[in-house]
Amino acid sequence: MKSSYQDKKFAEYWEKRVGKSGEVYKRMVLDPIMFDTVGIFSDKKILELGCGNGYLAPKLIAQNPKSIILMDISRYNLEFAKEKCTDSRITFLEQDVTKKWQIDSNSIDIIYSNMMLNEVENIKTPIEEAFRALRKGGVLIFSVIHPSCALFIFAQGKVGVKLNSVEGLGNYFRRGVVKYTMGFDSKNNSLFFKKFGQKFKVKQYQRTLSDYFNQLIEVGFLVRKIFEPELSQGLLDESPEFVEYKDYPIGLIFHSVK
Repeated sequence: MKSSYQDKKFAEYWEKRVGKSGEVYKRMVLDPIMFDTVGIFSDKKILELGCGNGYLAPKLIAQNPKSIILMDISRYNLEFAKEKCTDSRITFLEQDVTKKWQIDSNSIDIIYSNMMLNEVENIKTPIEEAFRALRKGGVLIFSVIHPSCALFIFAQGKVGVKLNSVEGLGNYFRRGVVKYTMGFDSKNNSLFFKKFGQKFKVKQYQRTLSDYFNQLIEVGFLVRKIFEPELSQGLLDESPEFVEYKDYPIGLIFHSVK
């Protein structure tokens, strides 16, 4: 697996963009739902899969867990994560999720992952490894880009509304890589470029909702709930540009139990 975050410049860009608070959509839409769904983090062993720059670590530590493993493929992300939280209960693991994890079997209570599995071509291995690593009754909760988000963008292109930041998008049933250009806004190409000075092409993998669901079931997970969050008013107040996404879900959340 190759990740954009293994590029030092991209990791630095992402750190500047999201900082300590986290990317606004995760912070104001996804994380509140995911935290509320898990419920109790206290005295649990937590693995954050694809921790990015580590913005979530202080929020997880505030829940008084027994321990946290922050896993990411990028050593640059992990360096930023180490700066944000120095609690002794946190360990850091540089790991490709598509390879066998350096995690003991039946050792983790909660696996938490935010918008990472949509960046992985092979979801079979990480879902199998999550099942192996979790204790009986352990929770896997993760978010990905909603397939209908890609479908809406594809449909816009069909009627002549081209989104400059997306390359290679196909119809709903197409599986494969899509390149999203980050570092500029879809409506105003110079907006983020002026702020960060560089554009980056990031790989995402297009797949259907059933691809995620069926892989979870085949491994042995019980899928308790699926969420398709609407945009919150708080998000729209803080970032009015998200109004262009109000007609369809951006994220998709799976809550599964071993």
